[in-house]
Amino acid sequence: MEPKYKPGKDDFVVLLWAKGTMNIEQLAEGIAAESSVGTFTKIKTMNERIFKHYRAHVFEIIKTSDNSGFIKIAYPLEHFDQKNVIQFCASVLGNIYGLLEIEELYIMDISFPEKYQKQFKGPIGLEAIRKYVGTEKSRRPHCGTIVKPKVGLTPTEFADVAYKVLSNGLDLVKDDENLVDQDFCRWRDRTDLVNKAMNRAELETGEKKLYCCNISDSSIERMEKRLDYLHSHGLKMVMLDVFVLGMPATMHMVNLAHRYRMFTHAHRAGYAALHRGNYGYNFGILAKFYRMFGLDQLHVGTGVGKMDGAPHTIRRFARLATNNEIRASIAEGGLELSKFDKSIAPLMPVASGGLHAGLTEGLFEIFGNDFTMQAGGGVHGHPRGSEAGAKALRAASDAIGEGITLEEKAKSSKELAEVLKKFGYIKGYKVKTMLNIFDENRALFDSTVRKQGLDALRLFDKSFDARE
Repeated sequence: MEPKYKPGKDDFVVLLWAKGTMNIEQLAEGIAAESSVGTFTKIKTMNERIFKHYRAHVFEIIKTSDNSGFIKIAYPLEHFDQKNVIQFCASVLGNIYGLLEIEELYIMDISFPEKYQKQFKGPIGLEAIRKYVGTEKSRRPHCGTIVKPKVGLTPTEFADVAYKVLSNGLDLVKDDENLVDQDFCRWRDRTDLVNKAMNRAELETGEKKLYCCNISDSSIERMEKRLDYLHSHGLKMVMLDVFVLGMPATMHMVNLAHRYRMFTHAHRAGYAALHRGNYGYNFGILAKFYRMFGLDQLHVGTGVGKMDGAPHTIRRFARLATNNEIRASIAEGGLELSKFDKSIAPLMPVASGGLHAGLTEGLFEIFGNDFTMQAGGGVHGHPRGSEAGAKALRAASDAIGEGITLEEKAKSSKELAEVLKKFGYIKGYKVKTMLNIFDENRALFDSTVRKQGLDALRLFDKSFDARE
């Protein structure tokens, strides 16, 4: 423990929760040693140079009991193979999870030095996507759908749905995470037909559209061929299942896509196996990596839909996507300050999972204007079908751009009125009130988490549920 140590501008800082069979000081020492230069005993090969320049520094412990607490550790930049993200993860997100004395270990946040970030090119970005779609002036949220059912449709059936929604106001249509190249819907056949449908919708509406085509595969070669095919046929966006692909494959495919000036859309399927519970690490860490890698759109949760995450938690993830400086508290699961280098452009956060047009005001309170809202069942489950569902979602998006409520907009959009009747309506002020209560009581919540531990943070997440 080095309470006088002050992390330098080139240090990585890690905030984590630990609980185990030893006292928290010993747990912290073991974690720091295992993730840097130590082992289970003193060794004769250690020298002053190594100890001085490469060791991890435990500089703060917030004890919640004798054997549990929050720990802050600083790692010197020189410790790492700076061009190699995998070496970083093997160090900081690696062996420590297997330590025998650890019962709970959850890495909440990591700050990355700007010097380290400079190796990454970052996203083409949010503003470039807005420019392509044509929403720089209106600043309305983008709206899209996942063609449903997520698997089972033929290429012709899939493309027919795509045309219906794109020609009725949606900006984007996408494959779901588990549709790639199955026998019933071969990838190239689907791509060709959706591209024709999208071009037809663009001619009819005068608006640019996007198709997020899933190229994810266990074969890098197949992904590269699919990316080349999309580029040669004029498509502008590609979708990747980034978590299950892994970091190296994701980085490789993003770099290739950006050579073609194609946008990359990141589905995060699988992330929650690490994010939820008291053993793993927070999605915010992945969000930071993905933005540095250059992903242009990233699923971050909703705060009002079917996926895990309270409004204040999802707001933090959205800010990690769009802001260069992000302030947080331990009650939000983050370090006090995170910064992105000015070379790392904002990406477009995506809200997806159990959404419908009636949730748009709540999403606005969490995200602001800059996000893409995707509704699958919320579009295709409209009482009058996918076309009406698309019109309803676009009307909700326009309402945000116009600065009016959904109730006002529903007076001129019968499709939106029908959605509000079927699915209900979470008014924006309900979510805004929740966020205000959290912000006004942040110091109290922070103090409670510091005293009671990670379970208190989880409890706050469940307590601030806009869906109840």
